[in-house]
Amino acid sequence: MRPKLRPAAPAFKKKLPGPEMNKKNVTLRTGSVSKTYGANPVLSNIDLQLNAGEWLGILGESGSGKSTLLRILGRFVDADEGNVFFKEEILKPVSGELIPGHESIRLIHQEFELFPNQTVEENIAYSLRFYDADYKREKVAELLSTAGLEYVKNQKAKLLSGGEKQRTAIAKALAEQPDVLLLDEPFAHLDNHNRRVLGDAIEALRKQQKMSCIFVTHESADALAWSDRIAILRNGHIIQIGIPQEVYNQPINSYVAELTGDINWVERGKDKKACFIRPEKIKPTKHPEKSKWQGQVEAIRFHGNHWEIRCANGKEQLSFYRNKLDLEIGQQVFLTYAAKDLRSI
Repeated sequence: MRPKLRPAAPAFKKKLPGPEMNKKNVTLRTGSVSKTYGANPVLSNIDLQLNAGEWLGILGESGSGKSTLLRILGRFVDADEGNVFFKEEILKPVSGELIPGHESIRLIHQEFELFPNQTVEENIAYSLRFYDADYKREKVAELLSTAGLEYVKNQKAKLLSGGEKQRTAIAKALAEQPDVLLLDEPFAHLDNHNRRVLGDAIEALRKQQKMSCIFVTHESADALAWSDRIAILRNGHIIQIGIPQEVYNQPINSYVAELTGDINWVERGKDKKACFIRPEKIKPTKHPEKSKWQGQVEAIRFHGNHWEIRCANGKEQLSFYRNKLDLEIGQQVFLTYAAKDLRSI
């Protein structure tokens, strides 16, 4: 049943269909967006599109232009060149608006922008201040539950942990039912526990809200885990975009390969062409005649769910993973891999 609104309240926004309903519906896109600060180009000819219900991860190192791109998309900064389109409508310049931002696009900054002396419940409720009291109460309770914040609902925002502040900021933004959510380094500065809690909350909110989202990160694991597509941003240029498996397994160059995971460099062929292979593609063998590489174990590193075995033979070094520790330092190893797993760049 549609909740009753006070006379001055804005109409509810219609939720966009999820990707399973209409994958071709473009919610937000840029057309040749460029931005320069002083003599330093920050973004150059960015063409990007976000589909309805899609989660797009933008992966890049610090200084690559990620946060600037989010601020342009969120309508807080104007691009020097190019346009931003929301549902194929060109958005007006920010400089011509009294209040920056866009009612259908919400940007969650790393600073969270919560009311420090208000409780979690009050912060979320503020976004619903114009709505019917019964609906507001139900919606706040729903968001508290989905974001895993019920246990701190009466806690003042200034006393929350980083993960709790992040979840509160996201719940507060979602209370306004935006069409697009923009997240700036959502997992930054969080310990493993809070990363898992926040990840579970985002996943629950994602399924429930079916919103479109762009998040930027410098952590490849986050981009690979949460994205429907990943855009690799380097020095203000998008150099590759695709689904996570494609970007990880078929990187366009060595920069993307090393940014998205561990790699080994080897020389192959008569011309000693440089190739790389992921550690998980390398396996030890007990049959020397079947091996493609041999050397000695130099170091063993425990990573929780696997061991990393580092080997050397005087010319090259290779690392591979084992889910059990059955090797020791100094031991000779014979390694094999499929030719199809070698990538030349």
